[in-house]
Parts: sequence; C-alpha cells; structure tokens
Amino acid sequence: MQVLHLECPSGAAGDMILAALLDCGLSFKMLKEQLSLLSLEGYTLKSERADKKGLSALQIKICVTEKQPYRNFPEITKLITKSGLSNPVKEKSIAVFQTLAEAEAKVHGIPADKVHFHEVGAVDSIIDIVGSIIVLEMLAVDKISCSPLPLGKGWIKAGHGWIPLPAPATMEIIKKCRIPCYGLSLEEETVTPTGAALLGTLCSDFIPLPPMIVEKIGYGAGTKDFDRPNIIRAFKGMLTDASTSLSDDDAFTLENLRAEPLEIIEANIDDLNPEIYGYVLEKLFSSGALDVYFTPIQMKKNRPAVKITVLANPQKSHQLGKILLRETTTIGYRRQSAEKIMLPRTKSSVETPWGPVKVVTAGQPPHYHNIAPEHDDCLRIARKHNIPLKNVYRHVWKAFGYST
Repeated sequence: MQVLHLECPSGAAGDMILAALLDCGLSFKMLKEQLSLLSLEGYTLKSERADKKGLSALQIKICVTEKQPYRNFPEITKLITKSGLSNPVKEKSIAVFQTLAEAEAKVHGIPADKVHFHEVGAVDSIIDIVGSIIVLEMLAVDKISCSPLPLGKGWIKAGHGWIPLPAPATMEIIKKCRIPCYGLSLEEETVTPTGAALLGTLCSDFIPLPPMIVEKIGYGAGTKDFDRPNIIRAFKGMLTDASTSLSDDDAFTLENLRAEPLEIIEANIDDLNPEIYGYVLEKLFSSGALDVYFTPIQMKKNRPAVKITVLANPQKSHQLGKILLRETTTIGYRRQSAEKIMLPRTKSSVETPWGPVKVVTAGQPPHYHNIAPEHDDCLRIARKHNIPLKNVYRHVWKAFGYST
C-alpha cells in the first residue's frame, strides 16, 4: 500500500501542504497546467527554495494581480465543477470547501451556502486547496496520515475583525474531524482553517510516523519565521507490517486499531415506488458509497416507510446526498460525522485445488480475528467443479490453520 504521512511540527497551512507534496519530486509545470483548467484569473504562481532555520524547503508564492471577489460555497462549487479537472479532484476539492463552509457557518450562525469566505474564498486559498488535491492525485497514494497538530495562541485580524487563536473555524474543524492537537506557548497562528480543512477531510489517521519504507521526502515552507523551522515534512512510501517484529502475545494484545472519519447520511421515505430502491442502491454504490442499507420503520400516522442509510468518506458525502435528493422522493437528508474503528486488514490470495481465492484478513498474524474469503471466487469454483460451496470455504480457512 502506497501511503503519505505529513509531519507538522510547527503547524499547517494550505500553501505549506501544497509545497511539501510538490517537493516529493513532482513537476511544478504540470501543476500549473492543471490549475489552468480552472476559470480563475488575476494571479501568478511561482516556487522557490527557502531557508527555514538551516533547512531548505520549497515555498509556493501566489501573487494576486487583480482584486478578487468574496466567494461563497455555491460559487466555488460551480467554479470547480465547470473546470476541466478530473472528477476525483473536483469531488475532493469540493469536500474540503464544504468542511470549511460548515465550520464558518457554525461559528457565525448562518447557513453554509450563505457564508462568504473572505480569506478562504480568495484566489490563494482556492489554489492551495485545489492544487494540493491535484498533487495528491499525481502522487497516487492509497492512504494519507498526519501527525497531531500544534496550536499557537493570541489574536489575529481577519475579515471579520479580531479573532482569538486558534481561529474559531480552525477549532470547529479540529473538533468535527477529531484531529488530535496540543498547545504551544507561541503567540502565532500555526494552523489555518484551510490547512485544518485539507487535513481533516483527506487524512484517515492522525498518528506518529507509521511503519513504512520511505521512498520520497518533501519539505514545504511557511511564510512566517518561528523559533523552530516553520515547515511541513511529507513522507511517501510503502506501508510495512510492524507486527512481524512482535511476539505472539504482543501481536494479540496490540490490536493496532485504525480510525477513519466517516459520514452517515440518512433519509426516511414513505412514498417511493419500491421498484426504485434497487436502482438507488446501485447509483449510491457506483458513486463511492462505502455501504448502503435499508431499514423498515414506522413514521407519523403509522405509515410504513424505509430509512436509507449511507456510509461514506467525508469527501463523498455531498455527492451522495445529492443522489438521494435527485433519485428519491425525500425533500432532505440528515448527515452526521462519525468515526470508523477497524482492525488492520490485508488482502491476499489462497491457492486451492480448484484455483485461487482472494481473501481479506482482519487482525495481525498469527492471531487473525476474521478471515473472509471472496464469495464470488468461491461461488465460481463451486459452480464450475460442482462441489459444495461450504467445502471451498473450509479449504480456505484450513490454509490459515482453522479446521471448520
């Protein structure tokens, strides 16, 4: 599994994240070509090396040449949707802005689509967010993690006037996305709302450096100078299994549970033709839902109904919610943030006398807690060789030391 880990010893801002990712050996020219697909004008973009307390880091500089309007979430969504960028880049970029919009809306007590972003809606923040998503697509990683975030204190002047640090929108994102954080005595803004939104939306874990074979390292510089190097360090490489160095007892007790952010989307429906539910299920899964299930319920006036529940990655929730509104008769849906706690999972293949079977194992060897043979592989073998399906399952389990 290709992974990316971001180390943020001095905080995180959008330009620092973009620079650290780009410094992992990627083409600045290609980034600019992709950004040109946005209908966004009035800026120039350049990169240069900067010295941060003796460390050389890449710094991205955006020079605004024309006055930019205050953009709200629907306007930014339209700007990104109409661009020539790939669909994954569009979806993830919109998801980051959605995280920002919801945080600002909560802080100011207004609907998310009415938020005028001020600094966040400016061209530099759009470049930081969309540019970071573009570079992540170039890196082609399967998973992103980040260190806990250090938070400065004090006050800063923003578009709304003087606000306390950490900024209220930053703290709202940290709370919602369950980002581990700790305080610094530094009287500076160390984590910006844009930086928090990028990390909170895209990262599945907030942990120290995971066990990995490091293949590329990138350094991204911030604009401020602190008593420490104001940088983000990006590590890209191959995830390894640290459990092989543990004793059997340690491997069993150190579960190494993994946590990922999750969105739960629900809608209660009592007036939809039952023939349509199968199509809705298909649309949701093909659009990236992690799981979809229907629950029979009783609504007001004792009407029988169906509750549709959709589990999704945060960057997919907006798109999946629109499918519910478009494809069903609901006039709204509920969305709540949650956290998925998982055993470490590994995909492998087991040879049987009738051919290979793909298997997903959960837990750490040799103490696997769950072994799940791929049903379609087992079914194909059972039909082709006219043998009981349960015998195929038993053969796979036997390969892992189970007799039943």
